[in-house]
Amino acid sequence: MSKAKKPAAEELAYNKNLRAEIETDVNDSPRARVHQVEWRKIMTGEPVEINPSIGHGFKIMPVSEWSHRWKRNDDFPECLHCKSHNTKEHHFVQTWCRGKKTWESELLCLDCHKFSWRSYKDPDFKTPEEYERDRWDAIIAGQDIPLVQKWQ
Repeated sequence: MSKAKKPAAEELAYNKNLRAEIETDVNDSPRARVHQVEWRKIMTGEPVEINPSIGHGFKIMPVSEWSHRWKRNDDFPECLHCKSHNTKEHHFVQTWCRGKKTWESELLCLDCHKFSWRSYKDPDFKTPEEYERDRWDAIIAGQDIPLVQKWQ
C-alpha cells in the first residue's frame, strides 16, 4: 500500500507563490499594537514589565535586553530603512483559508531602531465569515422574499 505524497513545504510557505505585492512600511514605533506602549516606555527610559518566563515586576531596559528573546525572520531579514540584517521579529500573524493566505510581519532593526512592516493578502482572500455572508447574500438575492407579508 502506497502512502500519499505530502506536498513540499515550499508550496505551503507563507512567502511563496505570492499573487499580489507585499505592502511595506518603515516606522519609528511599532505598527503592530502588541508592543506600542512598551516601545514608548523603552525610548523614554521608563520601566517595562519583565517577561513572565524569566521573572516578575518592572525594569528599565535597553532595546537589546527588551528584544533579546525575539527571533530573526530568515525569510525577510533586511531592515527596510538601513538595509541591516541585525533585525528581530516581534510580530507575525498569518491566516490561511481555503488555500488563500494573508500575513503580516514586523521587524525591529537593532542598528537604527526602526520598525519594518511587511504584509500580504491574496487578492481573493476571504475569511470564513465573509464566505458565509456572500453565500447567504446570494441565497437571498436568488429568492423573491417579501419583506412584509400581506395577510388576507
